[in-house]
Amino acid sequence: MSKAAEIDIVSVSKVYGATATVANQQPTLDGRYAVSLADIKSREHAASVDKGMACGHEVATGIWTWRSADGFSTPLPPFVGVLAPGQWRSTPTDPYPGVPQPMSSLPYATMTTWVVPNHAFFQILSGPPALGSPQYLRDLAETQTMGSRTSAARTQDQTNSAWLWASASGAYLWNAVTVQLVKGRAHEHDHPTGRDRLLENARILAALNIAMADAAIGCWDQKLKFNFWRPITAIRESGDPTWTPLFATPAHQDYPSGHSCLSGAATTILADEFGDRTTFTLRSDVLVGVTRTFHRFSEALEDVKNARVFAGIHFRTACDDGTVLGNAVAQYVLANAFQRQR
Repeated sequence: MSKAAEIDIVSVSKVYGATATVANQQPTLDGRYAVSLADIKSREHAASVDKGMACGHEVATGIWTWRSADGFSTPLPPFVGVLAPGQWRSTPTDPYPGVPQPMSSLPYATMTTWVVPNHAFFQILSGPPALGSPQYLRDLAETQTMGSRTSAARTQDQTNSAWLWASASGAYLWNAVTVQLVKGRAHEHDHPTGRDRLLENARILAALNIAMADAAIGCWDQKLKFNFWRPITAIRESGDPTWTPLFATPAHQDYPSGHSCLSGAATTILADEFGDRTTFTLRSDVLVGVTRTFHRFSEALEDVKNARVFAGIHFRTACDDGTVLGNAVAQYVLANAFQRQR
């Protein structure tokens, strides 16, 4: 691997653990807004631009008002877990210094859904395997071996994959992939052009993001329901007290995997739009020179699941079942919202 492709683990962990705020994001958003608006004004009449902006503002205000009482901003008592075998509790932030935190993003667990009918829709998972069962022991052994920070079994390519998928949120990465694909398709002769293409792209991105949003709500609903412990807790309590994962464990339960839920939803939406046999390249803003090219969405989905296990933060079942939930959400969205114009 070239010097440019080497991964600074400490730098990436800081990015992964950083919290985006209005204050530190606003200058970037303002700059992108100004560039985009200038580009539109160079091609459109001023009156049309003004009408479009007024329409967009009205729609955005309506959505903001609708979602202002969806439960996301409702203060909830902190949840630090349960001190019992198999139950999640605030996890150590090893291998990086810090204090264990209460469950993060707790309001997602009770938040109002966007398209799926209600939280009853998410009750499709059977839950994590029973402690001591063959499936549980396989999961435990795999993560203990492959997810250790000092694992000799994990290849450099697998390590790169774990860091690349963790370098940004699932929503950010899948939106970047979608923009890459719609830009590549813009030159196809049999695809809509001009305003029709703009509307079509908006439909695709809307379906993608709403599916991921409902998948996230469902994921946290199930996390709270099953409250299953993370590998770092399970492995240390099973006789390996110094075991340390590749990177810090997020402050929420193992089952199901959040990245897997979102990726299951995203790949279902994108495979429906572009076909599963679609080639794309995953890149990161923080891992310069590290990329992964996939030739199928299903291939990328397997890579996501492996990445979470090889990072030492999830068990295999949490990833497998997370994609099941994400797929179910996306299938419902495809059948009931954002239909193509006929």
